Amino acid sequence: MQDTTSMLPTSEHFELKQLADGVYAAIAVAGGAARSNAGIIDLGDHTLIFDTFLTPIAAEDLRTAAEHLTGRPASYVINSHAHSDHWCGNQVFASHAPIIATHQTREMIPMMMEYMKQLKEDPSELEKELQEDQARLRIETDARRRKALELSIARGRHVLASLPTLQFRFPNQTFEGQLVFYGPQRRAELLTEGKGHTDSDAYLVLPEERIMFMGDLGFFQTQPFMGSCDPGAWMAQLESMQQSSIETFVPGHGPLGTKANIALQMEYITALEESVAQVIKEGGSVEDALQRPLPAPFDGWLAGEMARFERNVRSSYERLSGK
Repeated sequence: MQDTTSMLPTSEHFELKQLADGVYAAIAVAGGAARSNAGIIDLGDHTLIFDTFLTPIAAEDLRTAAEHLTGRPASYVINSHAHSDHWCGNQVFASHAPIIATHQTREMIPMMMEYMKQLKEDPSELEKELQEDQARLRIETDARRRKALELSIARGRHVLASLPTLQFRFPNQTFEGQLVFYGPQRRAELLTEGKGHTDSDAYLVLPEERIMFMGDLGFFQTQPFMGSCDPGAWMAQLESMQQSSIETFVPGHGPLGTKANIALQMEYITALEESVAQVIKEGGSVEDALQRPLPAPFDGWLAGEMARFERNVRSSYERLSGK
């Protein structure tokens, strides 16, 4: 495919990648207000948006880009799952497009929303966290932890800036199994197999183009967040994707990838689970598990995401030890 990146709309929060005629991935820029990846799909007579980022600030740029590229407002918006970095931009599209999610995601989002509502009413907790992170950054010498603090501070500042105008827009259309969108240019299949990264994840397939928007079933060149996952169900879904005809995968976090990236993600999940299981077998504590290094290349994925690593280890330890 011809590289048309230089001709695409730009944003400080994400970089657009053209995957096919009328199909674009919005890849989050580190330190920007997007936090996660999104998608723009032109069906030929309607425009579909896959996920809406962490903030309305980034979602505004996504809407502008989509309307520039397709010549029309979005007709459908998909929330892949209930984590807030994928739906806090819903308000930008809610006046003219239904917001679609699985039944269970629609039930889970209000629970996830409570924290954001509390922050909106009283942002002092977030302001305090930012001050504490800034203080830690001034004395932190570990490069990986410094990077994590820098990204956390940038993310917190973007969320803080968005709170005054943040509105909460729920999905207003739900599905289970499969929902198919037909257009004169292409067909798009929205699918869910239930548990994986969360209790309910959806992903979008463009079968003719062999493209998949994975949501957070995909983390490429970065640690997957395992704090709310079902490892066995997640691995089964990733294995199925490896056996599919898909060639281009858009993860929820990280760059575009192929089946090789899915294989690496599966290796990470296995390596972390085996590492924690070995510590438990030896009678070690969760603190011992946190000190156990990951093998290459996963040790290199820690930069900027030490908090995610710690959450993954603690979650796996709790699950595997039964404590």
